[in-house]
Amino acid sequence: MALKSYIAKNTFRDSVYLMRVSNNVRNFEGVIEAEVIIGTDHNKKFLRSGGLWSEEIEKEAGANDLIIAVEAEDDEKADKAIQKALEELNKEAERDNLQSEFVPRTFETAYKYMPDANLALLSIPGRYVEREANQILDKGLHLMIFSDNVPLEAEVSLKKKAQGKGLLVMGPDCGTAIINGVPLAFANEVRRGSIGIVAAAGTGLQEVSTLIHNYDEGISQGIGTGGRDVKAEVGGITMIQGLELLAEDNDTKVIVIISKPPDEEVLEKVLDVAGKIDKPVVVTFLGGDPAKIKAAGCKPALTLKEAAQLAVKLAGGREVRESAEIVSVEDGLLKEAKNNLNQNQRYLRALYSGGTLAYEALLLMENMKGKIYTNLAFKGVENIEDVYKSRENTVIDYGEDEFTQGRLHPMIDPGLRNTRIVEEAKDPETAVIMLDLVLGYNAHPDPAGSVIEAIREAREAVEKEKRQIVFVTTVCGTDEDIQKRDDQIEKLKKANVLVFPSNTDAVSFVVRLLSS
Repeated sequence: MALKSYIAKNTFRDSVYLMRVSNNVRNFEGVIEAEVIIGTDHNKKFLRSGGLWSEEIEKEAGANDLIIAVEAEDDEKADKAIQKALEELNKEAERDNLQSEFVPRTFETAYKYMPDANLALLSIPGRYVEREANQILDKGLHLMIFSDNVPLEAEVSLKKKAQGKGLLVMGPDCGTAIINGVPLAFANEVRRGSIGIVAAAGTGLQEVSTLIHNYDEGISQGIGTGGRDVKAEVGGITMIQGLELLAEDNDTKVIVIISKPPDEEVLEKVLDVAGKIDKPVVVTFLGGDPAKIKAAGCKPALTLKEAAQLAVKLAGGREVRESAEIVSVEDGLLKEAKNNLNQNQRYLRALYSGGTLAYEALLLMENMKGKIYTNLAFKGVENIEDVYKSRENTVIDYGEDEFTQGRLHPMIDPGLRNTRIVEEAKDPETAVIMLDLVLGYNAHPDPAGSVIEAIREAREAVEKEKRQIVFVTTVCGTDEDIQKRDDQIEKLKKANVLVFPSNTDAVSFVVRLLSS
């Protein structure tokens, strides 16, 4: 075995491109593992935990440098892999220099080519957002800010400016929106319909919109606000604007609000506006007080699944029945799953790519035996000290900044989570590994295929110990998505993975399994 590394000083490449280069290097003859990655502190921790650490990286790699780390069968193959990676990086630089097709590099140039545009999406480093966003608002465009790490004072300033101009700022850190039937950023293909959503939660919007689609209803608009919008400092500016817009929209018959509990003063303002709307309003403040929602004249929903079902009922006047799939799994597989576990296997390892889904899971784990550890801010649950080392029941959100700085979001590149799956399986106390697979635009083209490879490796690792792991998944998406939800589910079932129709169903099953 040989471990080699190379440091390219002051070199930056797009994370999507680096993912492709890393995958190519891993496929070279004799290569066991490889990463081509920016040298942020978190990425260094990842290299260390993955066995790709070297003294050279320790001493020389900085946050602005690019690291090529390769483990191969021998020195020669490791050197060849690094050389191939460097050749590809150089080719990319040459392609950029020789590119004949014109690509606008600034908003101003892009606007000259699209003078009729009415919405812009920003996905740039957070420190540059305020400058670009002001230019966009000055041109009279609505704005979606996908970028995170934007200063709070910049968010407040931009939203107040937009509000004064009658414009909408979605974000910062707004991962999902569906505007006039167009999915933006991480969003899914859902049918048009009469249910409008305002959400301070990206995967919350995805889960509810796709469930509504799968219940044969549709979405009029899906307005993302960014998670900080419901903080007192921001005041719910975008959420209130979104509610007012949906209240006036003739195509919207039912409104759904999705968020973690807002700060108290924002909650009161939002419910005051929602309560005056002459349309049914379903409110899911995950973990919030349903009595306050009822008092405002709105319909409380405790889970994302309940929000979708209630909205469908209000839109079409019909109940959504539980699928036979849930009944079958709950009644037929609970006992079988329990019999596959030995007495030492007691704990859940939940590895999420969707932060809202992870948060909802924690809410539903009230009756879980043993302590629960997480990297999310959640009252009554222990904060995990080392995100790479699970303790008892552990819920990890791989979409948190600690995992995504200098790396692709796990919905795009599940490699980091896949590695963790194998490691969790090796722990003799692991009983269940629970995963969410999120489909749609910009997500991995085949998340089921990717995770199945990790699951197979995990099972091989525990076979000699005569242990089995229960794998539980949900698939957030529709058959209109490019990945096709039914195809993804079929792949998982063929790999003997339990698949549930919603996050609520999956967590409920796991709680029953580990608490019985």
